[in-house]
Amino acid sequence: MADRGRCQICGYNKYQGALDFHHINGKKDFEIGQKGYTRSWVKTRGELDKCILVCANCHRELEADITQLPKETLE
Repeated sequence: MADRGRCQICGYNKYQGALDFHHINGKKDFEIGQKGYTRSWVKTRGELDKCILVCANCHRELEADITQLPKETLE
């Protein structure tokens, strides 16, 4: 991920708490969130590798099929 700490769609970076992990292919073994987990770092990193970082607004639009992922994120 080239631009860390910002939405990969609109570039939002004001507040880290407004950023979500979005699974690119929709396949997820588990949710990545702010709750404490007891999963190993290897499993967590594997799940993160399936995700991009997006702001809450863009995430909701992605889930509603209003917004599409940029081509660069799918490559």
